[in-house]
Amino acid sequence: MLCFIITLTSCYTPTSPDIFGVHISCHFNGSYDDYMWIFQVWVDHPIQLQDVREVEVFLYNAYGEMSYFSLRPDGKYLWNDIAIEQNTNLTCGRWYDVDVLATDYYGSTDNLQSYYQ
Repeated sequence: MLCFIITLTSCYTPTSPDIFGVHISCHFNGSYDDYMWIFQVWVDHPIQLQDVREVEVFLYNAYGEMSYFSLRPDGKYLWNDIAIEQNTNLTCGRWYDVDVLATDYYGSTDNLQSYYQ
């Protein structure tokens, strides 16, 4: 009698973007005589950092109205955007639910939910 023993082992390797930091702030900028919104998100990717395709920020106010920002890469892990408040429907100092979504070229995503006040 001939027996073969085959052992299959596998290891889970994450294959999606990894959001590891979010910073959203608003402050008055005298040069523009308006408030400035700053959006910063730090994203890594376990396979190749260049595989991160898009990072988006969605803010929802108490009435469910949404504001959307598509961030740009700026450095190794940082994606950011700056917006003048008059060009948005945001109001500095108000409460917002925040959803951050990072997508790679393969369609895999990571999301993070937070708030801004």
